[in-house]
Amino acid sequence: MAITKDSSVQEVLSKLVTINFGDLAGTSGTDVAAIDIPQGAIVVSGAIVKRTVFNSGTSDTLSVGDSGSATRYLGATDVKTATGIVALVPTGYIHANAAITVRWTGVGAVPTTGQVQLRVDYVTPGRADSTYDY
Repeated sequence: MAITKDSSVQEVLSKLVTINFGDLAGTSGTDVAAIDIPQGAIVVSGAIVKRTVFNSGTSDTLSVGDSGSATRYLGATDVKTATGIVALVPTGYIHANAAITVRWTGVGAVPTTGQVQLRVDYVTPGRADSTYDY
């Protein structure tokens, strides 16, 4: 049996949000909605870009997930010791709930600095932007 080719082409969509330390004040250890994506979407890539390190007294970590799993795309990642980029880990999960969440956990004194950008790249099954002729 031959595979039936699909000529539909879909562009990957991206959403980006900047998160400052003040946006997370009082939320340590709590999931906070950061980016909405369509129900049924599949995250295919993304990253957090650590622009300015967080400076809690002892440690600062950030996780990226959703309402089903706080760490679906990124487990607790250090945002205290160095700037840089950390790739998300796509899982193939089809979203039932649209919100991508972050969970910041700070230990020690409350931070006075810290900024990350979260980028989420996704596709939505069944959507087509154009077609490709074979």
